[in-house]
Amino acid sequence: MSPAMGEHPEAEVRAAFDEFLRVGAYGRDWTAWASLFTDDATYVEHYLGRFRGRDEIERWITTCMADYPSMTFSVDWWIIEGDRVVFYIWNNLPDPTGGDTPYRFPNASVLHYAGDGKWDLEEDEYNPVHAEEVFSAWLAAGGRKHTPPDPRLTAIPDYTPQPVATPFPREEIEAEFARYRERAQTAVRTGDWDPWADQFTEDARYFEHHYGKFHGREEIRAWIKGVMQPFPTMEFPYEWWVVDGNRLVFWCQNRLPDPQGGDRVFDVPTLCILHYAGNGQWSYEEDVYNPREFPEVVTAWLEAGGELPADFDLSVG
Repeated sequence: MSPAMGEHPEAEVRAAFDEFLRVGAYGRDWTAWASLFTDDATYVEHYLGRFRGRDEIERWITTCMADYPSMTFSVDWWIIEGDRVVFYIWNNLPDPTGGDTPYRFPNASVLHYAGDGKWDLEEDEYNPVHAEEVFSAWLAAGGRKHTPPDPRLTAIPDYTPQPVATPFPREEIEAEFARYRERAQTAVRTGDWDPWADQFTEDARYFEHHYGKFHGREEIRAWIKGVMQPFPTMEFPYEWWVVDGNRLVFWCQNRLPDPQGGDRVFDVPTLCILHYAGNGQWSYEEDVYNPREFPEVVTAWLEAGGELPADFDLSVG
């Protein structure tokens, strides 16, 4: 498929992404990696901050990674569509005892290609509570700066599933995703989340980076009904999505409407991963975001006039 107006050829984007991984995730040459961003690039790290411009990105990444010389990276998958690249990357620390205890956590990232081998945006989503748990366990096991890195490390087996092997047409997947969005909108409007839960297979898996992992449609149903109860008016504006095989990745906001009826925005972004299984059903969903962004947003919403149940706990992690 030829690129849309203003987009770059897929081969060019892929070559730039190969170089991005070669010098960064695999080579860990952070100065060279930072040079792959444009002078006015934006880097949004949803826990550590927002960095503007290549020089600021370089200062941050070289300082940050100097503290973690034992960390290596592996990439599970990526999707290139137009100038957007989405990839799922693991942060791996070696077992200090020489064994095979995993000290690893995943991260989902979005890149935007600007041409000439450069990127003008990166945005990283993960749960920092999980990252801190991994680091704490690693330190308790004896991990230190001088612990030798192990570039052979990859994802924890079956931490997330693979999409089903049977191929389905992209047109079918996008049509079902339209129904997925409609079901969410209807659930918000009616308060009935059963039709939304029914679109998952009986043995579906759901990984919510704050609330945990749910196995099977009925666990998913019980969780979604409970988690949405304090936020019956929460909306989910969808900003973009990409498709590769049976995997669909989308970016949406968890948005609370302005209690005063105005145009103030109270939202937290989330990167979501869906696996299509055929027959209008999904076998997997993963929601990747920083839950520590929620208390600040909800507090601002409450100060603007929003209301929550009296027993709702705003603390996270």
